[in-house]
Amino acid sequence: MAQFIWSLLITDPSLPMSWGVDPDSFECTEDALEFHVQGFLFTGNVRVVFIEGADLFEVAFYNEDGSLHKRVEDVYNDNLADVIDTTVENDKVGDYDAKILNFLINS
Repeated sequence: MAQFIWSLLITDPSLPMSWGVDPDSFECTEDALEFHVQGFLFTGNVRVVFIEGADLFEVAFYNEDGSLHKRVEDVYNDNLADVIDTTVENDKVGDYDAKILNFLINS
């Protein structure tokens, strides 16, 4: 299942790259995939769980200290990447371009 989840997220390979996914952080279980992200809006762990029977996903975002930041239930496979992107990176935020420019200048 973890491979299937990842295959849904890399349909647009630029998305996971923009989230700052740490490949060494991958934790795979029978029904879930968890990984660490470092985006402009959120840094922490993302856990994607497949809900068998409903054919839906639950996405949970955990802060660096392990506390729950946000949970999104009833996510369809074609919305999975967008749900994660909205919380982690969201390029639709008004000052996104300014944040990128600031990051590049200060790196």
